[in-house]
This record gives sequence, C-alpha cells and structure tokens, in this order.
Amino acid sequence: MSDAVITSYTLVDFPTESDMTAFFVFVEQNYEKLATDLRDHGMIKFYITRVFNKEGKFTVGNWLEYKDQDAYLACDQIWKTFMTTVYAQNTSVTAKIAPHRGIVQYDYS
Repeated sequence: MSDAVITSYTLVDFPTESDMTAFFVFVEQNYEKLATDLRDHGMIKFYITRVFNKEGKFTVGNWLEYKDQDAYLACDQIWKTFMTTVYAQNTSVTAKIAPHRGIVQYDYS
C-alpha cells in the first residue's frame, strides 16, 4: 500500500453563505503557501470545489491526492499544524468538517 496513490476528500458544511464566503476569502489569503508546502511533501492534486447539488446548503469539497502513503503522512502533519496555527488563529468561521480517505483502486482519467 505504501506506493498507492492516497486520496482525501473532505466535505465542509457552513451554516450560512456568508460563512462559506468568509472561508473562500481565507483560502485566497492563506492557501498558496499551504499548497506549496504540501506539494513539496508529495501532494499531487489539490482542488477546492463548491458543491452545487445540495439545495439550500453551503458546502465546499476539498479533493487532494498524494503520491503515496509516506506523502500522505507527511502532508497530514502539515495540515494538523496549519489547522491549529494559521486556521485557528485567523478565522472564526464555523463549519462542520467530514474527512474521507481512500486508496485509488482504478483511474480512468
């Protein structure tokens, strides 16, 4: 498994559209450095999406891919540090976060 591509898909639900908008502002101000750090440690894809098929909901999806298990573990530490320092200290946005992790079984891209 250590050489398998690891995926992470996290759904982030916001109580209001203004909370989601505040999150996007935070992303624009803070994620470039985060993405650079993650790339340097084996992240190969990083998408932030607005989920549009949940009527009346304000949901964002984060899709990440890591080149292997070691890259995922290294990047997971970067995420933990980012969330407890940069995110916790620079935003008061309320959100429900639901992470999902997986190993790519088939790739038809």
